[in-house]
Amino acid sequence: MIKLLKLQKAVFVIAAGLLSFIAYKILDANEVKGSIYFQMLAGVLVMIGALWLLYPILFAKKDKDGNAEIITDPTVEVPVDEEEEKPATE
Repeated sequence: MIKLLKLQKAVFVIAAGLLSFIAYKILDANEVKGSIYFQMLAGVLVMIGALWLLYPILFAKKDKDGNAEIITDPTVEVPVDEEEEKPATE
C-alpha cells in the first residue's frame, strides 16, 4: 500500500530522521559539541516526512459523490472489488 500511494520516500525520510536522532543521542552521551545539529536534522526530517505522508490526503480529488479519490501509481495493478448485486425487494 505504501508503494501504491507513492509514500515510500516519506517513510525513508522519517527513517533517516530516526537514525539522525539515534546518532544525536550517541554523540550527546559522549559529549560531542556538534551533536545538536543531528537533533535539528532529525526534527526537520521527521517534519518533512510527516507532511509528505499527508500529501495524498490534502490533494485527493473528489468524485461526483464528494468522496475523496486518491490517485495511485498507474504502473501498479490494483485488484478491483466486485460489487455484490442484491435483488431489489420492496
